[in-house]
Amino acid sequence: MNFLSLAFAAFLIVSFIIYWHIPRSWRVGFLIFASLAYYGIYSVAFLVHFVSIVAINYFVALHIAKHRSRCTIGIAVALNIVHLAFFKYINSALLLLAPQGETVPAWLKVVMPLAISFYTFQIIAFLVDVYRGADTANEKMPRVELSPQRYALFMLFFPHLISGPILRANDFYRQIGQEVATRDMQVRGLYLIALGIVKKLFIADVLGYLVNPVYKNPTDYGSLDVLAAILGYTAQLYCDFSGFIDIARGVAKLFGYSLPQNFNSPFFAASFSEFWNRWHITLSKFIRDCIYIPLGGNRVSPARQQFNLMAAMVLSGIWHGETANFFLWGALHGIYLALEKLVGLSKTPANSFTWLLRNLWVVAGWSISLVFFRSPDFKTALVLLGQLFTVKVATLSLVLVFGLVVATWLVQFAELKREWFLTFAIHRAAFIVPIILIVIYCLIVRVQIPNEAFIYVQF
Repeated sequence: MNFLSLAFAAFLIVSFIIYWHIPRSWRVGFLIFASLAYYGIYSVAFLVHFVSIVAINYFVALHIAKHRSRCTIGIAVALNIVHLAFFKYINSALLLLAPQGETVPAWLKVVMPLAISFYTFQIIAFLVDVYRGADTANEKMPRVELSPQRYALFMLFFPHLISGPILRANDFYRQIGQEVATRDMQVRGLYLIALGIVKKLFIADVLGYLVNPVYKNPTDYGSLDVLAAILGYTAQLYCDFSGFIDIARGVAKLFGYSLPQNFNSPFFAASFSEFWNRWHITLSKFIRDCIYIPLGGNRVSPARQQFNLMAAMVLSGIWHGETANFFLWGALHGIYLALEKLVGLSKTPANSFTWLLRNLWVVAGWSISLVFFRSPDFKTALVLLGQLFTVKVATLSLVLVFGLVVATWLVQFAELKREWFLTFAIHRAAFIVPIILIVIYCLIVRVQIPNEAFIYVQF
């Protein structure tokens, strides 16, 4: 079920009412059942596959907790990565092996399971947390209680699975069974849901409608249109992805749980190291903890640090897709981070003017990298960048595109002031909540008009 559908709204309302009217001891079990129903409605085949992978890794986690075997954790992580790689790249491999000019038969193609990247990363992170927590001397990572029920909800909880955030044991696991039902949580949940829907419908989808033709036929457009499309996609991706996360976090709060923040106004960053601490925060932490630090992190020579950064970001790019574009996207970010370390841009800006220059560097570098992220192939990306230097009469609605780009920055500013808005709303909940509910209903009814799928669902 799409989050932006009346079917999901009905599912959520019914689940919410039942959840808060049953004994507390039943609630975890009910959420597991609701999550299974949610996935089963999407696909029974996916449900069977997903539950099987989750169950297998539970028994692996038990073995790791009991024996704290480095060999076991290494094999478990490797097998989960192989499982992910098989589904992500098997069709491309079959296409390469097919005779020239022929396509792969439909019966040979493999359907990639929904959200396989996100749940694989969460499983790996959980196994690593269990391994580290098995060391009783490790105070930073206390032992993870491997209750089957708590583990099942941790892995299956339906709001976050499709596009994150990627949960860690410290983020969510220890909240299970300790759900909080307060006016504060409910208002925050409704606020996040409404904000996410607004981001998706009124910024991301409109920008997608405007900029998609430019990426499809870049030679038809000149410099102004291409510049608008590049900045427009930057804003679209942020509002689309962060909008989904807002909805997921809002739904979780309605059930009394807090999911970790995944975006923190990233376009206000003054360096790429700061940017990656603000963008897709849970993935950035996963890359840091499970790739960068095991490679040596900052504890090695400067040259090795540069290598570690490049390796981590290239692997991030390859995770997004198997094409050269994603490889280059990851490599560009590795280069950005390496250059910043060389010239010391990771330090706090000395003044507002310096901050502005460095912020422009981040926004420009990120936007250029997204040309490769968004373009269907490497040739199209180069052609589109070349059109930046081609003079043609503008045909896009430039005022609307740049207006929505500005709106994206205003949304981020409002997010920095989120607590002020929420404090205002919570103290006036009796008046504000009905208004938010009406707005959410109207938005969901509006979305029954064809809209674009969430971008990160494909990953």
